[in-house]
Amino acid sequence: MGLFNRKIVDERVQNIQNKIYREVYYIVSIICLISLITKMIIYGRGVEYIATELIILIACGIYYSYRAMYTGVLSEEVEIHDANSKFRYSTKTIFIGIFTGVVIALAMGLNSGINYADSNAQAIEYFFMVFLISLLIYAPFLALFLFIGHQSAVKKSKQVNDKMLKDDEDTW
Repeated sequence: MGLFNRKIVDERVQNIQNKIYREVYYIVSIICLISLITKMIIYGRGVEYIATELIILIACGIYYSYRAMYTGVLSEEVEIHDANSKFRYSTKTIFIGIFTGVVIALAMGLNSGINYADSNAQAIEYFFMVFLISLLIYAPFLALFLFIGHQSAVKKSKQVNDKMLKDDEDTW
């Protein structure tokens, strides 16, 4: 019954719709990012002012990762990316973790130098001390966390793909 009950779908129309949805996602993400940056500049460092934008950006990323992993698309995306790119996806993930750690360390160092120092010399000392310690903590932690998360998601996606292929073989 399920074989004859399927809707006929024009793949060209479906691909165009998917392209439009992807563009909408990018537009919403860019608007949230612009709003987040604008609110940070206007209101300062209060997280309560940017919580909505952070929730939207983080939730969209988590949802996409979850759906890609449990539909088996993630492992395919990684294979296509690795075949077409100079750098492997896992290498880029490590670099993103390190870069994020550096940005966090810079922000914390600047915050300490600006808000807690009494003189310029003390501000420089606070900046470098907090920056280096934060860099040693955040960069390796984020790189490792993102790498392990990425590898486990790709592994789960491959398992889903293998199960789908096995199910397809069993039906024939």
